[in-house]
Amino acid sequence: MKCRTKLGAIATVFALGAGVAQAAPADRGWYAGVDVGRSNLRLNGSDLDSAFANQGITSSTSSDQHDTNLGANVGYRLNRNFALEGGYIDFGKFDFNAAASAPSADTIQGDYKAHAWSFSAVGIAPIYDRWSLYGKAGVTRTTADMTAGSTTGATAPSGASASATGALIGVGASYDFTRNLYSKLEADRYTHVGDGNTGRGDVDVYTLGIGLRF
Repeated sequence: MKCRTKLGAIATVFALGAGVAQAAPADRGWYAGVDVGRSNLRLNGSDLDSAFANQGITSSTSSDQHDTNLGANVGYRLNRNFALEGGYIDFGKFDFNAAASAPSADTIQGDYKAHAWSFSAVGIAPIYDRWSLYGKAGVTRTTADMTAGSTTGATAPSGASASATGALIGVGASYDFTRNLYSKLEADRYTHVGDGNTGRGDVDVYTLGIGLRF
């Protein structure tokens, strides 16, 4: 329900933007889009075990590593081959289950959530008719939140939150339906998500997007 609410809000903003879209040179001007896709959390159970070890808990953890992501972006195309772009992405929620052996036998359950803001430079290479390839590189500000609770009360795990600056690298392909409407497929990696208290790793995302040029 939460994902559907976020997607609905993004789609509403996007639809309002479509109502004021104006014809503009295809090689420069503002653009905005929304994305949906699949996140791959490159953080495993041992990373979460290290986070619990900082709390004095010895554990063996298994975790989900995939979820749906939702994002939005806005940018300015300076010319045919170069743009600057800002974006936001919610990577999703990844549940985990940990078997604690010390200080007491227990089961710990929780989830790991993360999101990121980014600013990137985008290089664009038109290749054929309405198709273009592009690559991007930039800086991100990520926030990760780990929540955890004991099922028996034998241990007292606590949640943690961490913000970090990392890098974004990505590649993609876009297709122009019209002068103002386009779609894209993209693969990105976000680095330095989380820290030692939440578990730290990278996130790979694979998205399908649609956008408007203004």
